[in-house]
Amino acid sequence: MKSDKEPVPGELTSRVNRRVRFGVPRDIERAGGAPEYGVIVDEIWADPEINRKPPRPSTGTRDWGDYSFCSQLIRWNNGEYSIRLAYYRRQAGGSIWRYASQTTVNGDWRVIKLLLNRTLTKTSWFRADPISAGNS
Repeated sequence: MKSDKEPVPGELTSRVNRRVRFGVPRDIERAGGAPEYGVIVDEIWADPEINRKPPRPSTGTRDWGDYSFCSQLIRWNNGEYSIRLAYYRRQAGGSIWRYASQTTVNGDWRVIKLLLNRTLTKTSWFRADPISAGNS
């Protein structure tokens, strides 16, 4: 089974059925802990159109490339599930997408749902100038 972290040339395709490996924090490793393994069983992309766009030239030093954001449902080898918020990056002028969420948000569905629902209540954040809109 292929890994979710393998570089993707050209179009960024579905990561479903890709193997996931979460490395161990050093303190847990020293205590005898081991990496966790699972499989992406479902996903949703914020803007799937960007995944199909051809590479484009860089517009300058502030152009960090293209980013594609997704949510992924992971089934772990122990039978549990989690939801990961992740992103992939293609450098400006490049043609290869790379997994870029080495450290990311991942958790039980209850935690992710709570976080996202609470984020959505911050209505002033979803404006061009959230500071002048006040805190809501």
